[in-house]
Amino acid sequence: MERELKLRIPGEDLDKVRHAPLLAQSKSAADAPKLLTSTYFDTPELAFHWCSASLRVRAVGNERLQTLKLEGSAQAGLFDRDEFEMPVDGDTPDLTLLQGSISADTACGKLIHDEATGGRLKPIFVTRINRSAVALRLPSGDELEIALDEGTVDADSGSVPIAAVELELKNGVPESLYGVALELLETAPLCIDHLSKADLGYELLVAEHSEAVKAQPVQLSKRDSVEGAFCSITRNCLDQVHANERGVVSGHDPSSVHQMRVGLRRLRSALDLFAEVIPAYPGLDEELRWIASELGAARDWEVLAGSTLEHAGANRNADEILPVRQACEQIAVNNRQSATAAVESVRYTRLVLQLALWLNRRGWRDGMSDEQREAIGSPARQFAADVLRGRHRKLIKRGKGLADLDDHRRHRARIAAKKVRYATEFFASLCAKRAVRNYVDALTALQDDLGWRNDAVVADQLLRALPRTSPEAASGAAFARGYLASRVAADHQTLRKLWKRFRRLSPPH
Repeated sequence: MERELKLRIPGEDLDKVRHAPLLAQSKSAADAPKLLTSTYFDTPELAFHWCSASLRVRAVGNERLQTLKLEGSAQAGLFDRDEFEMPVDGDTPDLTLLQGSISADTACGKLIHDEATGGRLKPIFVTRINRSAVALRLPSGDELEIALDEGTVDADSGSVPIAAVELELKNGVPESLYGVALELLETAPLCIDHLSKADLGYELLVAEHSEAVKAQPVQLSKRDSVEGAFCSITRNCLDQVHANERGVVSGHDPSSVHQMRVGLRRLRSALDLFAEVIPAYPGLDEELRWIASELGAARDWEVLAGSTLEHAGANRNADEILPVRQACEQIAVNNRQSATAAVESVRYTRLVLQLALWLNRRGWRDGMSDEQREAIGSPARQFAADVLRGRHRKLIKRGKGLADLDDHRRHRARIAAKKVRYATEFFASLCAKRAVRNYVDALTALQDDLGWRNDAVVADQLLRALPRTSPEAASGAAFARGYLASRVAADHQTLRKLWKRFRRLSPPH
């Protein structure tokens, strides 16, 4: 099992890491740089890649090492995956050496056990890395290797440079990697690396786009404690956040921005849900608000340029709407670039590392009394039932006369509805399935209506400001604002019915 934390760095800043106080204190000095030449092999149709594996032969002097890496997890820059490494004779892979380790009933195993595969392998790209490494033993006893890499990934179709810092856990607990990375971050501008060297190589060969990733259901056990439920829910939210970072950075799919933002909203809602028993560390909510706002600026203009103007155009006045759409799309592109810069920033890297360290070390336990520890060790089921009742009551209170509320109060009711929805989904596995389904169906219909109404309010604000930077869009913006206002007014009766339907329900238990 390989556990590595991968971080990128501008090449000119590698020396800052070499002279970092943490490395200077190590009894093991950094090695003189060694050239590591790794040739990656695959079949003509890239069969290993499509089963999420990579196969290479690395030359280190006269020695040859064959390495197979399988798909694992990658969260907050930490790659956790199975790795099989062994000496090999010659410069090409010998798959027979792997057959005893890889089961033949997996997609990758079938390739390895198929006698024809070896004859079809060919070199597809090469990494040439100058690496210096230092062994680090922490006061806790954990042992790490810090590798400083600089080089290139080369294929027939092109080449990309690499400058990276890799922290590999040799012995100890994974959270020690985050602690060391945070210390190095005080010395050099590191950022989370979402791609392995193999990923970079395959990107030169295959035009793959990172798809937006939606939230997965949270699975809790009826035996879970409050603390156990908190950890499961928080990690579920973080999975969604981290799974969309690569898509935000690549810029291929604007939906990645939306889904990463949803993950952050779910995370903030989860932290708020447990705040009385598991308080977050100081500054966490502020930093989550910051990155969410960076994503939100891009998302608001995306929605306006897309679905909102589609409704406003209503297949009429297309010529008048076109300049509005073009202006909005350009602003959305500019804001996506700002969102990318935020996700690749030192500030976001620090947030990710601090949060991962706090969660893995269960940092909330520091300074807790025995009574508080007993409270978070109590069953999650009762806690969930109390929370759902409380959130439901708050929504009922804020939603009184919902269809007639002004924008500000209706927005507060919408936020309350969102928190109820997230809480219900977090604890759904502890409740009766039918009760959850009926409740969530009614809540979803209500949220959808409140959601597009909120989009209309945001759109009105954006359209009001648009002519200042895009005068050619003034006429179309005025038309769109009027059309959206008429749609909101016409929705009054629908919203009343949806609210009445929801008010009859009780929270699931």
